[in-house]
Amino acid sequence: MISFYKRLRDKTSESKNVGQSGAATMAGKVLQVVAGTLIGLLLPFALTLPEVGVFLYVQAIIGVSAIVAQLGLPLTIPALVSHAIAIGDSGRARIVTIETIKMSIISGLAVGCLVGVGTLALGKNANTLSSEISNHVLLIVPMIATAALLGVLAEIHRALYGMVAASFLPIFQALTVCVYVIVALVFKLPLSVSNLLTSSLLAAGMGIVLGLVQLRRIMRPWARQPIQLARKSEILAQSWPNLITATSFVVASQLDIWVVGLGGSASDVGCYGLAQKLGSMLSIPITIVSLTILPHIVTNWARHRRLYLQWLLRLSATGATLAALVGFISLAGFGNSIIKMAWGDSYSRAFEVALILGAGQVIFSAGGVSGYVLILLGRQKVAMVSTLLIAGLTVLLAVWAMFNFGIVGVAAAYATSSAVQMLTNVLLVRKFYQLRSNAWFINPLRVGHLLSHVPKS
Repeated sequence: MISFYKRLRDKTSESKNVGQSGAATMAGKVLQVVAGTLIGLLLPFALTLPEVGVFLYVQAIIGVSAIVAQLGLPLTIPALVSHAIAIGDSGRARIVTIETIKMSIISGLAVGCLVGVGTLALGKNANTLSSEISNHVLLIVPMIATAALLGVLAEIHRALYGMVAASFLPIFQALTVCVYVIVALVFKLPLSVSNLLTSSLLAAGMGIVLGLVQLRRIMRPWARQPIQLARKSEILAQSWPNLITATSFVVASQLDIWVVGLGGSASDVGCYGLAQKLGSMLSIPITIVSLTILPHIVTNWARHRRLYLQWLLRLSATGATLAALVGFISLAGFGNSIIKMAWGDSYSRAFEVALILGAGQVIFSAGGVSGYVLILLGRQKVAMVSTLLIAGLTVLLAVWAMFNFGIVGVAAAYATSSAVQMLTNVLLVRKFYQLRSNAWFINPLRVGHLLSHVPKS
């Protein structure tokens, strides 16, 4: 009887922790989107159009460079750490965590310096905005390093089910910049791109300090010696396919702003940037799902809970798709009026682009977290090759579309890429693991049967 009540209490405590983790993840993501949206709305009131273009370009440089500097570790960490914790080898989890942080620091500084030197050497002749970007090299270099480390720290916390820290660490920068812009507008303080970048850098530093302090508290009871040793070469061997996959994904999903900038005008960049913000809001449901479900994929597969894992994947994909579809319908109905009312007719082209990008997000959500399943369960190279091929074709198609159809063509190219990537990931997961991970109609009469397969402990 005592054992029964103890199991019941542990199960209740676990359920509360899962609920709190999901709530923290959702709250963190919502805050991040709200802050990013407010920045996009307020910057045109604080900066000139060319300055907004410079800020967007700098953010694109930092985003892509930080992904490269992370060496694919954010995608590798959930598998390595979650598996070590699941088998009771906290010493191995400790070594993997420490070595990952060291590698991200060294790589972040190296990539930052390389980008800085390249920007100074070649930047002035690259495009019309490059001379302005070169003036911010001293801020770009440390921002790349801090962004890389902050991203790795967030994924370490997520692998350890520290969803609160994992959700709120990355939003320090967006919140700080948002608050700074609001204060500057209210009190009519001078505002510049350099000031915005400096505030973002300071916020990243604060996030790193908080993340390391919390991580130290989590690791304190862990064993000092591992049961199975984890070497740097082993970590990098699993990370390099993820690096190429992550870089290809970033190229496929974020290089469109570069294509627009190189082939269009500043107004094209502004309209496309606004459409990106509106379209990316539809990706919030699948992002929340991916942030929450990653550790559970490895754990349930390792414990042979195949049927439960498939139900979890399909249910999460269906929920994310329905939520994205509701957002798309709202955008189609009210988006044009909101854009004209808030920004004027000069931004009217953003509505059509946002609809196309939003449709791509809805289709991509239907695939759930299929891509992560391939990566976490050992098919990193397959995911790398498929993503790399699709990313390369997407960039070529986007460049051609920009010069023939403008920003609408670029949006169509990237929406098509999302659909192809989703279908490829779903088919690969079904082939290698016999798991159906895509969205599908769930019969309410079978929910009871599916719940019977939920693990009891």
